[in-house]
Amino acid sequence: MPESRKYSERAKYPDNFSFCAFRINHAGDLIFANDNFVRLLGFSSFAELQNYSDMHESLEKCFSPQRFYSYLKNNNKGINQFTWVTKNESKILLKEYAYPVFQYESIAYFDCIVEDVSEKNLVSKILNDINSNDGSILKAIPDFIFVISHDGTIIENKNNCRKLFPSINNIAGLHLIDVFPTDISYEILSRIKEVLASGDQQSFDFQFVGLEEKKFFEARLLLKTYNEVVIILRDITVQKNTEQQIKKITEELKQLNSTKDKFFSIIGHDLRTPLNGLLGYAEILSNEINDLGKEEISEFADSIAEIARSVTALLNNLLEWARIQNGQIAFEPRKFLINSLIEKGFRLLHASASKKQIQLINALDPALELCVDENMFYSIVLNLVSNAIKFTQTGGYVKLACKELDDMFEFSVTDNGIGIAEENIRKLIDVNESFSTSGTAKEKGTGLGLTLCKEFVKKHNGHLKIESKVGEGATFIFTIHKELPTQSRTSIHKDVSGTEKLKC
Repeated sequence: MPESRKYSERAKYPDNFSFCAFRINHAGDLIFANDNFVRLLGFSSFAELQNYSDMHESLEKCFSPQRFYSYLKNNNKGINQFTWVTKNESKILLKEYAYPVFQYESIAYFDCIVEDVSEKNLVSKILNDINSNDGSILKAIPDFIFVISHDGTIIENKNNCRKLFPSINNIAGLHLIDVFPTDISYEILSRIKEVLASGDQQSFDFQFVGLEEKKFFEARLLLKTYNEVVIILRDITVQKNTEQQIKKITEELKQLNSTKDKFFSIIGHDLRTPLNGLLGYAEILSNEINDLGKEEISEFADSIAEIARSVTALLNNLLEWARIQNGQIAFEPRKFLINSLIEKGFRLLHASASKKQIQLINALDPALELCVDENMFYSIVLNLVSNAIKFTQTGGYVKLACKELDDMFEFSVTDNGIGIAEENIRKLIDVNESFSTSGTAKEKGTGLGLTLCKEFVKKHNGHLKIESKVGEGATFIFTIHKELPTQSRTSIHKDVSGTEKLKC
């Protein structure tokens, strides 16, 4: 018997130990498992694995000390292979290296290092099956298997070839480039060279468009002889589609989180500030109205009205934008004369423009007929013209124009105001940026109106851009495509629908 030695309740393996390791006591209780082993069995923590092993017979058998007693008697090296059960009830083949820990000349613990050899075992069986022409393993797996020579010639097909290439009766003797696209063929040839040179397994993923649908495959290349390799193709389409769906959902959740942050920013600052100003003016009027002159009262009333208009516009934009983010706004384009809508918007903005003696110029063709969603288009024009008024000095102008291109209409809102610095243009239409500046008459804004415009323009298959030089004014250009998508709603629970094009 080995000499007695002291022991600790917990094995001294660091958690970043490259192998998977665990310790059990003589009764089969799990004392320690490093992070690698915990993850290998599909658990999130050692505590979860410990609780699970106590309650599930299948895993309890894996930790049975009788197993280790048994094979230690027959194998001085303490090496064994055993099929383990993971948290999700799948099976993996582990190679075990067990070492007894003694206390007073009796085994008190077993320390065990394990290696996952499931894949190696399967690969070994596949190669043996190919060499023996047995076929029992090959028939049990859905993979496509080929033997390829060093120059890319397909020597033989071992599994399911007709499903992958239904139009080819016999691929034996053909070159890779005869059955696969050029880029995939060259990638396989490159991997073949690496396998033949090193003897190590190679793998990569690729997309393959067959006769029926697009598929994703994982290709594994194994050494067979000095000038031959075995290629195992596994269909991973479901896995890839799931990954893409998860990625899409993750991005949408990020966007929703960004939306929430933007809401809090607007409510916490941009909405509270004007409301505080409104309250301040109202308190002055309430407390000092008997001491104020008519001019002062008129000035305070004008300020209250301007703040109220600003808050109303902000709330309208905020509510519309929120409905867009939640997919609650239906896109309903129809054909009508645009000019009446423009004049309606100009009448609404006349008061704020007149206050600064700004000329509003409608340069559109009165007969211009366009297919758009009326509410969205109106909101785009109203926000852009209002924004231009805000940043134009007294005596300036704001001009709305349009020109017809091959497949779209290009609208422009131009002013001769203060302009925008280049580094601020991106911030203005980026929902993730919190950016606002004061107008030439100290008007307040959040940039949310431009974000809303960008969303509405996108619905019309168009894009929004800004051209500006500081001190020379700015031009906001947006396009409306002649072919529009049909009504669509998007959420994290539904796929995007309505990919058909609509021509009014």
